[in-house]
Amino acid sequence: MSNHTNVIQFPVSGWRFFDYLEGAKNPIEAWYQGLSEEGRDTFDALLKQNQKIDLSIHWGGMKPMQGDCKKEGIWEWRFRADGRQQRILGVFGQQRKQAIFLIGCNHKGSVYQPPECLTTAVRRAKAVRERKVDVIERKVKSDF
Repeated sequence: MSNHTNVIQFPVSGWRFFDYLEGAKNPIEAWYQGLSEEGRDTFDALLKQNQKIDLSIHWGGMKPMQGDCKKEGIWEWRFRADGRQQRILGVFGQQRKQAIFLIGCNHKGSVYQPPECLTTAVRRAKAVRERKVDVIERKVKSDF
């Protein structure tokens, strides 16, 4: 059908994921690289799975946050890797089906590591909302 001129092109309907940038630094990629290969594969599988799900409330591993994080619309993805519960906190972007990752951390009991990650997430969410920072698209791997 490549020679047919009446073919309608539909936009990709999947979610697009973005990493928060601090200047030229990408703290999400630094967190990702700090995971083991198994941890990176688990996160990549979560990205691939959630990209295809139409409504974010059905995302695997997703949980809305409480307190100040809730006020800023921050949610978390949860997955287990490297012997602990990993978390990545994010917000929804300005465009439809756009999610922006703010910070990666881990969690045990009621303690997050690094300890200031919730405060950092709130600060970054405000900066994203006010369009004071840049983001970079995280490609979803399909070949792992």
